[in-house]
Amino acid sequence: MEPRDTRPTQDDFLEELRRYAPVARRLLRTSARIQAGERVTILGRADSLDFCEALELECRRLGALPFVVVGSDAALLAALSDESIPERTLAQASPQLLAALEASDLVITTFFDRAEPGRFGHISPSRQRALKQSEEAPSNIIYDGKRRWIGTEVPTPGQAGALGLDWPVLQTLFWQAMQVDYTALSVQARKLAERLAKARQLRLRDGRGMTDLLLPQAAGGRRFECDDGIISPEDIVEGAVYLNLPSGEVCFAPPEQTAVGKVYIQATFWQGQPIRGLELEFEQGLVRPVRGEQGFELFCEIVKNSGGDSARLGEFGIGLNPAVTSLTGLTLLDEKMIGTCHLALGENRALGGLNDSALHWDLVVQNAILEADGQVILKDGCFYL
Repeated sequence: MEPRDTRPTQDDFLEELRRYAPVARRLLRTSARIQAGERVTILGRADSLDFCEALELECRRLGALPFVVVGSDAALLAALSDESIPERTLAQASPQLLAALEASDLVITTFFDRAEPGRFGHISPSRQRALKQSEEAPSNIIYDGKRRWIGTEVPTPGQAGALGLDWPVLQTLFWQAMQVDYTALSVQARKLAERLAKARQLRLRDGRGMTDLLLPQAAGGRRFECDDGIISPEDIVEGAVYLNLPSGEVCFAPPEQTAVGKVYIQATFWQGQPIRGLELEFEQGLVRPVRGEQGFELFCEIVKNSGGDSARLGEFGIGLNPAVTSLTGLTLLDEKMIGTCHLALGENRALGGLNDSALHWDLVVQNAILEADGQVILKDGCFYL
């Protein structure tokens, strides 16, 4: 009996393009508002190649000029595991990539995590830190305000396994969240941003009494980002040229030395490794880990070794996506969960802040109660605006 040829066929390729085509069309036409002649750099993992190709094809339909760069997690893991490759080499950014980013009007990244994050858990902190250093120069270009950036993900079975989720469940949740009504989301986000802009101070609590964080200067006059799925002409004028998909949050960079109080994080993940029952204290914007039920040492190690302002509060956000109603462990989804708030440690220059770090770690507070000048504006998943 002849063995069956399992190699992808042209029909398989066309089927994948058809599956991603509606998302690619919406991303480029509605979210990015791409124009003919614009230069688009698309960054992907090997497993997200089909999505990258759908984006490339849609760019060409619009008369834009795409350039696709796809890296292999397997090759990266091999390099990180090979001790004959010095850390100084791992820490260097590719000058070819930097040149492509510099020449771009729009950058699209189709990944935030590894396809199989659990496989990277054994890499030493120093080599992980070197890899983070290699990402700093590309990030500095992406976040310099001279080009638009859209960051998204293509979830994988490996991610689902690392998070303890059924793969079909994660896949369905993610693509449902990607396809919410951006117009309605924009209205809700702008209404919330207008209310927050009036606040002199903000206080975050939770239904368990484990969180009580004060932002005594609220946003300190900084802008509020409405991550509503669309980079509008008004956003470009205001310098709000960055977008996550799935969308659905209002966020800002609080003055870096102001946050004070305690925060409880029920669950977060680092490269597929769970961190649960995390208790934190903030003083003048700096975090002090207090205790955790699981993964406490890992959390402390990552924050300590990520460099720069990794231990300083960089972002405060409120989730608005109606399709995200439970935590998954995938940060890109969880930070958009309606009725939650999240804090991010580290890098915040894209939000107009001052933190410079290889780390940007979003931590979600569930059962959030948010007060503006003593008035409750979020409780039990409902907004009072």
